[in-house]
Amino acid sequence: CGAVACLAVAASASITILETEDAVREAAASGSAPVPSAEPRIVGKRASFRDQFNAFDPDLWKISDGWRNGRWTANDWRRSQVVIDDGLTMTLEAKPSKLAEYAGAELQSRGRFGHGYFEVRMRAAKASGTVSGFFTYTGPPFGDPWNEIDVEILGRKPREVMFTYFRDGKKTEHRHTLDFDATASFHSYGFDWQPEHLRWYVDGDLAHEASPAELALPNLPQKLMTSLWGSETLTSWVGPLKPEALPTTMQVACISYSKDYASRTPC
Repeated sequence: CGAVACLAVAASASITILETEDAVREAAASGSAPVPSAEPRIVGKRASFRDQFNAFDPDLWKISDGWRNGRWTANDWRRSQVVIDDGLTMTLEAKPSKLAEYAGAELQSRGRFGHGYFEVRMRAAKASGTVSGFFTYTGPPFGDPWNEIDVEILGRKPREVMFTYFRDGKKTEHRHTLDFDATASFHSYGFDWQPEHLRWYVDGDLAHEASPAELALPNLPQKLMTSLWGSETLTSWVGPLKPEALPTTMQVACISYSKDYASRTPC
């Protein structure tokens, strides 16, 4: 899951849920169970955007500062770890405070988004024990069941990207092998979340499609976030966090949102 799973803040935005006709896709010829009916389409107030981080947009973003997700993260969130100047740079480093021994970085949207295509162009951070994430989230801190859609790259596995989603706290994930080192150069990662499908893309190419028959797709408006964090407790997943490998940085050239993949403005 993304580092936001235990968020300690809440926010809200106007969301309109548009009713759509229920539709059940036909079962596969193999006799597998039919896909559940598509959810109503969720539409947020902001139709689309493309941010190349030439300057900070306070109407769109807020920087997490002065709190910690929980003891499973080695870091707290600090404004000092986020720099926006011809791109977004987020830094994780050993910098003790009253809350944590490490300082991490997170940017989150002020409003919530509905269905659409979300894309980031980024270079993931190096170093074992770290996670570079781009995701949408809502959950108990916002008074909702846990819904989340993730793109995550572990510093210890730079040739792999994890595609994960949660619905009502239940989780499914897919690990996709990359033909490049995600910590060495910029690449685009996106997901197209629609009532009837959830698809992830790498550099514009389809990489994975979720199976709603296995787990129903997320069905609540969510905040859009990107973060760099580390852990000293989740070592079986992220590997050991090594202070000598820090500081490490995650760089973001662009984040965009469109109503769907077909109408996207690529980063």
